[in-house]
Amino acid sequence: MIRIEKSLLNIEEPRDYWAGIGDHTSLPIPTNALFFLRQTAQTLQQEALQNRSHHRFVLMFNMQAAGTVHVDHLLLPLQPGQALLVLPYQFHHFSHLASEQIEWLFCAFEMEEGTFLEPFRNRVVSPRRGSMQALNLLLTEWRRCRDSAGRGQMQEMQLQIVLLYLLISLRDDLQEQAFDLPPEPKGKLLRSVNRLMSEWRGRQVTTTDLAAELGLSASRLRAVFKETAGVSLGRYILNYRLNRAMALLRTSDLPIAEIAEEAGFGSPQAFSRIFKQKIGQTPRTYRRQPDSSPV
Repeated sequence: MIRIEKSLLNIEEPRDYWAGIGDHTSLPIPTNALFFLRQTAQTLQQEALQNRSHHRFVLMFNMQAAGTVHVDHLLLPLQPGQALLVLPYQFHHFSHLASEQIEWLFCAFEMEEGTFLEPFRNRVVSPRRGSMQALNLLLTEWRRCRDSAGRGQMQEMQLQIVLLYLLISLRDDLQEQAFDLPPEPKGKLLRSVNRLMSEWRGRQVTTTDLAAELGLSASRLRAVFKETAGVSLGRYILNYRLNRAMALLRTSDLPIAEIAEEAGFGSPQAFSRIFKQKIGQTPRTYRRQPDSSPV
């Protein structure tokens, strides 16, 4: 027998049988969800470079150890208990991690771009109890789908529904919180490098160029950068260029030669050679194919 609390059955007769609740026909559904956990600062920073630019959303929860997330040209401090959603093609990296041992949970997924998730852009959110309950339920559904050898469509749909509910809940949390750009954390090196890379678009930026602008020797800049970012400056610059080029290939109609120049690769020949070496396909092939980057 179905038992429902009596107070919930106090329902008036509809005035209009065609006027219901829930006319948000444009509400998108997240697809192709994937969870992963980063437990060391080194892994977090190294994998950030490996994954580069892509069309997926990346939702991160800081469970342990404060750090700074570089999103495009902003520095967003992320404290334990806070969450951040990185939107498609946003360049992101991590620095100033409070400990080598961390616990940052990530959920990457695909969704039609639109206004639904736009309020999350460059905003840290403090999830409330309802959102954390939704996250626990989502992880339960994820494990159930992952561990089921013969999982069906209904199981996957349940996972998608719970993920959508989590996103709605987090957006509600966001609306309840005042938002100002965070104070700049100590150590502005990465922010300065990102700013210069942005201002010098179309220029083949070298370590010597950056060092001269920042008032450091090239060797000192390389050492301080590696200590701060967890990766070498040369590798970071190359990744920044690749990230910019990949975004332009997918989001613009610019000719390959112009993209090569805009991203700082110089000649189209050099751009194609490096792109093929690092990404595994030519720029033209990458532009034609759907993005399959995992995170």
